[in-house]
Amino acid sequence: MKVLKYAYFMVLLIGLNVLKAETLEPKNISSAVEDKLENSKDIKALENYLKKSEDELFKAEIEKRKKDYISKHRRELESYIENGKNVIPLIYSILIKHNLPPELLAVPIIESNYKIMAKSPKGAAGLWQLMPETARNFGLKVSEEVDERLDPIKSTLAAVKYFKKLYSVFGDWQLVLASYNAGHNKVITKVSYHGNSFSSIKNFLPKQTKEYVLNFIAIAQATTEIIKKKGLDKEDVNFDIVKVNKGYTFEEISKLTYIKRETLDKLNPHLLKKRIPNDGEEYNLYVPKGYGKLVKALLDDSV
Repeated sequence: MKVLKYAYFMVLLIGLNVLKAETLEPKNISSAVEDKLENSKDIKALENYLKKSEDELFKAEIEKRKKDYISKHRRELESYIENGKNVIPLIYSILIKHNLPPELLAVPIIESNYKIMAKSPKGAAGLWQLMPETARNFGLKVSEEVDERLDPIKSTLAAVKYFKKLYSVFGDWQLVLASYNAGHNKVITKVSYHGNSFSSIKNFLPKQTKEYVLNFIAIAQATTEIIKKKGLDKEDVNFDIVKVNKGYTFEEISKLTYIKRETLDKLNPHLLKKRIPNDGEEYNLYVPKGYGKLVKALLDDSV
């Protein structure tokens, strides 16, 4: 009896193995499907089609946001540009001088609404919302006496160095912007796993970063016309810059130059203690347009 049961079991097992083998035989696969799988051109065409569809959706989303900004948020955009009207021409010229896209003028719109004194809860400050460590890494002084993130020219030059550094890593401006928002280490990690383009990693980034890049492109396109219409793409500023490496209080400068103390306060928010430190380092002193040479001469003569 046991022998019969064993024989029955073996027959059943062999039958199952035969069935399994037959199921996996190539002859059971549709020849049409097999042909398609073997034809790499069809697979490549499908990949290109999907990529093209995704790119078209991306462009459509940008266009939609651009139209929304122009139709629904134009006043807000114009008010932000108004905030920066005194520095945008100089920032524009710096970007052009360093062969960077002038569209980067849109970054301070998103980051600070072009408010020089803007500060975030996390500690970022200035037009470009640089963190203290990042600012110091790119040559800015951040201390109890001076915060050069609030110096529009020096902070812009630091941002330029930062952008160039990021571009040297990624070679793609959308990835640069994602890195500016999320941090380059996070983007490097995503690129290493999912591909070296924003479209390939965007769904793996934080939602805030994905939105940041999309909004930047839309805002940059929407504000280019406004900036040109206002003539802010031409270098024309209402202040002069005096390089000073000796200690003066704003009170002393005001008495020497007859520039109102309140004007010096407003033009120089980066000098936190309302004085130029006497540490031998060179600082920017912003004065009303036309006063630069006079202030330089008076300060030099007073030593």
